[in-house]
Amino acid sequence: MIDALFDKKLSDFLTADDFNRLRQFVPTTRDEFHKHMQTVYNLKLETDFPLIVHIEPTNCCNQTCAMCQHPDMKREKLHIAPELARKAIDECVREKKVWFLHFFFFGEPFLNRQTLEYMRYAREQGIKNISLTTNFSTIKEAEIKELVALGTESVVVSFEGLNRERYRQIRGTDSYNRVVENLEYLLACRKQSPAGKPWVSLTYVRTSESDEEIAAFQREWADRVNGIHISPQFEYLGRSALARTHGETNANQILNRSTQGRLPCRQLWLRIAVLSNGEIVPCSQNMDGELSLGNLRDMSIAEAWTGAKMADLRAQHLNNRYRPDNVCARCIDWDWSGKVDQRPRITPKT
Repeated sequence: MIDALFDKKLSDFLTADDFNRLRQFVPTTRDEFHKHMQTVYNLKLETDFPLIVHIEPTNCCNQTCAMCQHPDMKREKLHIAPELARKAIDECVREKKVWFLHFFFFGEPFLNRQTLEYMRYAREQGIKNISLTTNFSTIKEAEIKELVALGTESVVVSFEGLNRERYRQIRGTDSYNRVVENLEYLLACRKQSPAGKPWVSLTYVRTSESDEEIAAFQREWADRVNGIHISPQFEYLGRSALARTHGETNANQILNRSTQGRLPCRQLWLRIAVLSNGEIVPCSQNMDGELSLGNLRDMSIAEAWTGAKMADLRAQHLNNRYRPDNVCARCIDWDWSGKVDQRPRITPKT
């Protein structure tokens, strides 16, 4: 029945039962998850729990990337309190509707040496899909082995790695060789895993590289990892370091950044993040938590997801009318979420 709903056309009639089945649907495969995620957004289905929950192990970082606004962070740098991490995990276990429990937000997760402990706890409690994003420069071999042994579903490595010098220029540390060695060790460990996990993908934020340089990077890694995501540069609510130094952000002409006719942000229907200080936010650009829906110390993730603040935020997006005090009003990255790699370039208006 669910497959039939996924395959319906935009012009097909959906009954109340159809909508309710989609709201309650729990994916069982990666492909099913991606299809369901897009369906939820397209129909603006208000589910009772997010499909993706981020837990931020730490907001500390060991790199100073040219395109990142992390140095401007106003939040106190700290590791998440163990009781908060476990509270978030326990709720995701009870709800049984989270597809990805993702251990990352702003910061390098392995600077908190308890990150793997939290991931292990989540798996032991029954979370099927745990994942994380990392620059992979501080992880140890024993930790890589445990990532694989845990059955981690997905490891996303942020890696602007055309070569050692280019890496140093962009990411601010001379860690290129270490990251390559760690990646090769991860891929070797995965070969020994009966489950063939984790899914390994690389994310590369385009700065000033040419198309030829980007293509060379893709050729280098295409046959070794599951995916390579070449990301446009984001403006991050006016705080992008690259925007300050270059005068504009490089969206590679694939992102719509107009204010007229902008669409509601996908994130408001798909994901939520628990920051290291316990604040709960619905936006991956919201580094300092100005869009906080409340604190996990005082409420649940479900209460934040279905509460009045979130409903009001969605309404502003649906109507494209933002109050001046809402940081979304000045966001130009609203079109980023979703598949961008194969988008056609935008034709400039004349």
